[in-house]
Amino acid sequence: MNTFVIKERLNHIPHVNSYLDAVNGQLELGDRMECHALTSMSERRAVRRKYSKFISRVINFWAYMWHDVCPKIRITRKLYFLLAGEKHRMYSRTEILGRICRAGFRIVDEAYKGPALCITAEKVSEPLPRNKTCVSPIVKLPRVGKDGKIVGIYKFRTMHSYAQYLQQYIYERNHLREGGKFKNDFRVNIWGKILRPLWLDELPMLWNWIKGDLKLVGVRPLSEQYFSLYSPEMQQLRTSVKPGLIPPFYYEKQTPKDLDAIQASERRYLEAYIKHPFRTDWRYFWGTVANILFGRKHSY
Repeated sequence: MNTFVIKERLNHIPHVNSYLDAVNGQLELGDRMECHALTSMSERRAVRRKYSKFISRVINFWAYMWHDVCPKIRITRKLYFLLAGEKHRMYSRTEILGRICRAGFRIVDEAYKGPALCITAEKVSEPLPRNKTCVSPIVKLPRVGKDGKIVGIYKFRTMHSYAQYLQQYIYERNHLREGGKFKNDFRVNIWGKILRPLWLDELPMLWNWIKGDLKLVGVRPLSEQYFSLYSPEMQQLRTSVKPGLIPPFYYEKQTPKDLDAIQASERRYLEAYIKHPFRTDWRYFWGTVANILFGRKHSY
């Protein structure tokens, strides 16, 4: 087993994706790469230690807008790279790990040593294709639809860039919490903590509904990684019906607390829908509305 050590911080490497792809090309399967980077959290903490609370908040806000937001918006992207160049980029922990996983590596270990995040990764595949929506405010996420077809589901970004490449890593590291979402999911950004409980992140999915990718009521379209956690029988049952905007999760009086309970809830809905489609969706829609308004159901 060989180990490739990157001595320069990833923040200082121009076109870091191309660089990581090139490193992948020099390694065999099972070889390892060691690298390090400063995360945006480390830089914000350094500013807080140096300045007063008010001044540090102002500096960190504008640093976030300049280094994190401007490179991701089309009208400001060219200006940012013209003035700042490709070097000295600010990356979140999620983005650093996600870029490495996209380049065909598996995260073996990560730890902060001082302000730097030090990472050991193992080559497990060739680099994955680059997703152009990876850094856009609205993301198009591949999800398993009817008949197993992969459809692009639109949502407002509520996670840091490159979060989709970390699904397996998050599951293996943290597993699932109550409600079926990943525990301690550090991929969620500050906007996600605001938008998700109010379902506002799902507004772009209305376009999928208009296009016919989704129906109003139905099981959620899942990522391939999450879909793989379901039993083969449930996978077959799920793909026999078009997914929906409003999941049966919110119809239940008792919130499903684990994956088995979620599958049982979805099975009840799907078997009822196959027998009586309109009647089932009508009942589930108004039952969900009542639970949200009077039962205080909310998104996770």
